[in-house]
Amino acid sequence: MLTVLKQNYINSAKRFHQTILYILSGAVVASYIAKLNVSMASMIYYLVLFVACYIFDLIFIKYSQRDDFNSKIYLIKPLVYLGGMIGGSFIGGIPAPLLAMFLLYGLLMICEVTIMNDIYDSMVTYRDFFFYTALVMVAIVVPYRGLFNEAIILLILLLGIFLFLIMHLIRQITIQSLHFMDKKYTNMYFKNLDVTEENSSLMEMQDRLEEVNETINYQRIQLNDALSDLKKKSAETHALIDITQFFTASFDLSESLRYMIEKIVELKSANICCFLIKADVCMNEEPIFEAYTDKNYGRERLRKETTQIFEDFAKSKSRSPLIICDNYDQHLPYFERRGCCITALPAYENDELYGVMIIAGEKYDFFYNGYDFYSTTIVDFTTTMIKDRLYQQTEDMAKKDGLTKIYNRIYFNQVYPDMLQKAKDSGGTISVLMLDIDHFKNVNDTYGHLAGDEAIRSVARADWDVAKKYGGMAVRFGGEEFLLILQDTPLDKAKEIAAELHELIRTTTIHFEDYEININTSLGVANYPQTVQDTELTLDRSDKAMYYGKTHGRGRIIVDSVDNVEP
Repeated sequence: MLTVLKQNYINSAKRFHQTILYILSGAVVASYIAKLNVSMASMIYYLVLFVACYIFDLIFIKYSQRDDFNSKIYLIKPLVYLGGMIGGSFIGGIPAPLLAMFLLYGLLMICEVTIMNDIYDSMVTYRDFFFYTALVMVAIVVPYRGLFNEAIILLILLLGIFLFLIMHLIRQITIQSLHFMDKKYTNMYFKNLDVTEENSSLMEMQDRLEEVNETINYQRIQLNDALSDLKKKSAETHALIDITQFFTASFDLSESLRYMIEKIVELKSANICCFLIKADVCMNEEPIFEAYTDKNYGRERLRKETTQIFEDFAKSKSRSPLIICDNYDQHLPYFERRGCCITALPAYENDELYGVMIIAGEKYDFFYNGYDFYSTTIVDFTTTMIKDRLYQQTEDMAKKDGLTKIYNRIYFNQVYPDMLQKAKDSGGTISVLMLDIDHFKNVNDTYGHLAGDEAIRSVARADWDVAKKYGGMAVRFGGEEFLLILQDTPLDKAKEIAAELHELIRTTTIHFEDYEININTSLGVANYPQTVQDTELTLDRSDKAMYYGKTHGRGRIIVDSVDNVEP
């Protein structure tokens, strides 16, 4: 507290001391000009003394700003000043009023010594007081030593006692003031500590509140994300339920595939969704490809690059999704220009790769929730495919002949009337080709019934291949008799097809054990309405034409009403 007071006093007394020194300097110069017993040497001497005091104040104030400041250095100033006053008396006398001004300034310095000393150290304070008072007495007596008598000396002593009492009073007032201010400062200090601690507590509480708010905001964001994810999962679950229900009701694989793609595009807003199934997976002789794109891109180009990705999966045997835009070994310009959210997922049945699904979206977070939805969809589709395959196999067994795997007579009897009715209603044509293996009994007798079965299978394959080529229907009508039904095929075209089938069978060598067997057929052709005007007689007329060929040399193609006698 005392140090603070000293520092405050030094800072506030700067201008006061400067003003006093200006006044004293002005008084000396004015006394010299007025020729009031002040010589040139005395004027210069006192001006130098005042400048020295001024410089001391500047240095002292600057030094007081340092951490190692010691206020007792101020004791040098009154010592130099009073010593200078004594020394000035030997240079020349000065007027008594001017001397009184000088001595009053010296007394001010002596009072300041009390502040610069330790106020609680009485011994030091009184010592310095008596020492500097003695200097003041000397400064008074020396200039006027010839004028003093006993009365003046007594007056001077009384003046000294008076000064001592004044100094003692100032000291006591200062001590009491310091006690009061110290107590007040101490109270303020502890109050400030309490306020500081309270502020610190409030700051800590504020920090904790901010942390709680941040935590709440973060949890709110997490909750919103969780709700959003829950909504998406719910939508995905409903979509999977819809897809599964459709799969359960449908036995058409392509139709199921299209529905699945539509639901994925609707739910995920995909830009591309396509699925490729390889051949011979579900009674399909050709690969099945279904696709959706949001723009009019070439379907064949899309199929080509999807096929390439399928082949890459087949080579790598990978079951993990393939992120196409990050796979720089791929060269798929169609997909790569669609953005980076493009992923291919393999479709496996047990350990066999049977297909691939490709999903593309232009949003950067398109696959934010991963690939579980798509993988689950593929699993459901795989189950559906197995179901459809079993159904088709069962249905195929009912429709097709067990030995030849072409349509049997029972299925033919079911669909043939509709084919006739269609031709009759539309004004179209229908051609019926019936063929029978020549000398089939000789094959059985010569090579055995197993060889006969292989001959029947060979004729059935030829019949099936030609039917597939021209969009017809191949049927095993019974025993060694076969049919080829050609819808919307005129007679001339039917004759060409019959010649092609007849030649294919004739030139095909059947390899059975160590034997090479060649067979021939008799073939009859009938056409509605060119050779038959009644649709119901078309089959019978082709049978009769075939029979005519067997009875007239065999190995021939007989056209109804042209090559045989009209019945």
